[in-house]
Amino acid sequence: MHQSSYSGFLVYDLKQTPEDFQVEEILDPTWLTKTGRWTIFRLRKKGWNTIDALLRIAHESKLPLSQIGYAGKKDRHAETLQFISCERPLRVPQELSSVLFLETVGRSERPLSPEANSGNRFRLTLRNLQERESALLEENIRAVSRIGFVNYYDSQRFSRFHPEFRLPILQYLRKEYELCLRLFLTEAFAGEKKQARDRKKKLRDVWGNWALCEKLAGSKLEAKIFSGLKKERTISAETFSKWMEVFPEEELLMALSSFQSLLWNEFVSALLFQENEFGVLIKTKTGPLFFPSDSYALNTDIERNLPVPGTPGINSLEYSKKEISLLKSILRAWDLNPDRLDRSPFPKIRMNSFERRIRVVPEDFESGQLEEDDLNPGRKKMRFSFRLPSGAYATMLVKRLMLRAKLENGTASAEFERTPANP
Repeated sequence: MHQSSYSGFLVYDLKQTPEDFQVEEILDPTWLTKTGRWTIFRLRKKGWNTIDALLRIAHESKLPLSQIGYAGKKDRHAETLQFISCERPLRVPQELSSVLFLETVGRSERPLSPEANSGNRFRLTLRNLQERESALLEENIRAVSRIGFVNYYDSQRFSRFHPEFRLPILQYLRKEYELCLRLFLTEAFAGEKKQARDRKKKLRDVWGNWALCEKLAGSKLEAKIFSGLKKERTISAETFSKWMEVFPEEELLMALSSFQSLLWNEFVSALLFQENEFGVLIKTKTGPLFFPSDSYALNTDIERNLPVPGTPGINSLEYSKKEISLLKSILRAWDLNPDRLDRSPFPKIRMNSFERRIRVVPEDFESGQLEEDDLNPGRKKMRFSFRLPSGAYATMLVKRLMLRAKLENGTASAEFERTPANP
């Protein structure tokens, strides 16, 4: 019988300032050459996500975003260094020169893509710590530095997550095309301004009256879709499917990637839960995730790679019979036929499977001492630095680091009378 329950977190705050979360992208050196058509730039940014920063740079440089290559996306609530490429010169708007900075670092024979990212270095400051919780924090530091953490995707991957419908793309995979389009166009993102949220609420209220929707359009893309729907003589499910295909490839690819990430999280959590007698569950934006006991991590090869579900389909990937059965049960619980993973739903977008580690051990992991927190009087702060492979989430490492449960000696226990300041 499983000995597991929900665990909270030690009290902490992360990202109180952009400097508290610093990320430096590590570029595969084979992509840098002395000559080549593409110039490689190092982009330093603060308070901007990657795509929004590149959109402003592309506009200032008078070229489409598609001409700028990048190795990875970086968070808005951070201070980051990353690499981008372009065949033409790039410029930063003068008014943004204090938060965006470009410098040339070399040339390349090809535009940058995610394959060029060999990992990331992180320098974090955790704040608002309570000194009386330092003993458990020290235990967790030893555990993370020795055996790492489960390589789940974190909430940044699920910006479109909906409490009722989960991900909009799920509706597309279920062939509920109108619902998918409506969610794409009318659901507000986390952190979106009130004006945008109000406009999208009005769109929901008048959905189906395409003339009114067109008047409320907030972008050329929205106007194009609503204008097209207004002109349709007859509307069927396939009509909405057709209009979904006009979204930028980058956006559709991100939607499919979020679906694969959500499926991976539930798959790995369920797999570890089945295989391990002891552990705890944590609550996340998309649902509970299972953390196994440390002894299980030490005595089991959970550092192995496992395919992320995708094309060419789960029956064609290197899964065990148990893993295939588990994946099929998750997909059916989502009202999805497992065959939907045999091919990508969009003609120009791939949903390829790829290998991902189940557990990640951080490299060059270092922790500082408890210090007085200058932003939170009476509390402490601690600095951490480490390196993670591309695709691994530092915020998931922090969740394991600040777990209130004790996961040692083959047992797992958790305290529940208190809640974290910022889980």
